[in-house]
Amino acid sequence: MRALAPLLILLAAGAAAAHEADPGAASITPEGLMADVRALCAPELGGRLPGTTGYDEAMRYCGDRFAALGLESGGDDGWSQRLTMELNEIRACELTLVGADGVAEPLVLGSDFACRGFTGSGVADAPVVFVGYGLSLPQRGHDDYAGLDVRGKVVLAIKPAPKWEPADGQGWGDAHLPRPKARAALDHGAAGLLLVPHPTATKPQPAIASVLHGSGEHVGSLPQAELTAAAAARLCAGGLAELAGLVAAVDAAKAPASRELPGRARLAVDAVYDSAAPTANVVGILPGADPELRDECLVIGGHLDHVGRQGDVVWPGANDNASGAAAVLALARAFAEGGVMPRRTVVFVLFAGEEQGLNGARWYVEHPARPFERTIAMLNLDCVAHGDSIQLGGGGTQPLLWGLARGLDAAHARLSTARTWPGGGADAEPFHEQGIPTLYFASTPSYAHLHQATDTPETLNPILHTELVRLAYRTAVEIAQGRYIGEVNEGR
Repeated sequence: MRALAPLLILLAAGAAAAHEADPGAASITPEGLMADVRALCAPELGGRLPGTTGYDEAMRYCGDRFAALGLESGGDDGWSQRLTMELNEIRACELTLVGADGVAEPLVLGSDFACRGFTGSGVADAPVVFVGYGLSLPQRGHDDYAGLDVRGKVVLAIKPAPKWEPADGQGWGDAHLPRPKARAALDHGAAGLLLVPHPTATKPQPAIASVLHGSGEHVGSLPQAELTAAAAARLCAGGLAELAGLVAAVDAAKAPASRELPGRARLAVDAVYDSAAPTANVVGILPGADPELRDECLVIGGHLDHVGRQGDVVWPGANDNASGAAAVLALARAFAEGGVMPRRTVVFVLFAGEEQGLNGARWYVEHPARPFERTIAMLNLDCVAHGDSIQLGGGGTQPLLWGLARGLDAAHARLSTARTWPGGGADAEPFHEQGIPTLYFASTPSYAHLHQATDTPETLNPILHTELVRLAYRTAVEIAQGRYIGEVNEGR
């Protein structure tokens, strides 16, 4: 990095001089960004779950914006780059716990508990059995179900993976994800699965609505939810201290310590599953003006999807990632109306299915709107409006690109931190894996409301949002105008 310092200074100085008068950056305003965020968080969009009418409406909103700016459509069906993915619409879900004292307590959806995104349907009303981490891997030396009879019972499992290595030293892989745990529970005859965060975590995780479930066949007959550690403690006679003790016993022995609890649970879920629901990325293209550079392109992207709704509760996803989608729309406008004629082509993409496992970004990498080998860089905007500062990921792998953005920030808002990481992350990851230099824009601290119903527009910092998007624009202009020529990615 020391050897690169003089070059980074020259890049930043030249970029700063080029942007003393910048109508494109000036077009990016708090009012414009927040108007788009609020539109994408509207209750009728239902949390923008891909495959639903709400997500389709969000796609139309963004496609109309691209059309109004005069962009070229980059999909295989107008603005839409079609793909399919799993869809599970949760129409209703309820969870009531009966504590050791015999008192029934209905839990509040969205705060005390949330269904897992690919929960099955059904009603489980039964005693609860603690099953450690919910892993059944006897061939690898660990089986939380060994010696247990959980037939017809509701099982309670710690959600994350154990902190120790399995006996074979190969790590836990995806076995700790909800779908493998649900399969293990069903295979042992359980009627329902409850997941709980580690009760002794420094910052106890809230009950989140996540659609990252793991691979394999859908476990459609087993209702699955996660609840807070405070709520799960109702199932133990000794409350949270006893629950923490149960987990500590497993961790200390690095072996199962499962047992039946004095409480019981009633979990009822009504969900409709589709293994291949149609959905799409939204793609707009601003062609380059330079005969020598227009075949090269910059991709600017962010995911449009969130985790949807459950019953009457909507997870609006304001920061994650209406803020990033609004940023992509603002960047398209800044290029189209700001007086900059990019020499390279700029491709704007709003990805589907990031929450489910980067589905839309992986699809785009396999079906690029412009030849992939001529892609110079990818800028990703994800969770860009909550907090008080800016972080730029990818600097550990792409120091020139990272240094360019840091230098531009130093010449303007001075809000970025030195923290970075190697590689891509989120929707930038598939690009990084294929050797494309990436830069990941995010705000920090950004995840206070991650995958919670409280991720609303009111929690955002519009000024930070604006400055971050202006920084992304200034960085994008340098790339689009050919002043950044690219660098070798280790993945290439």
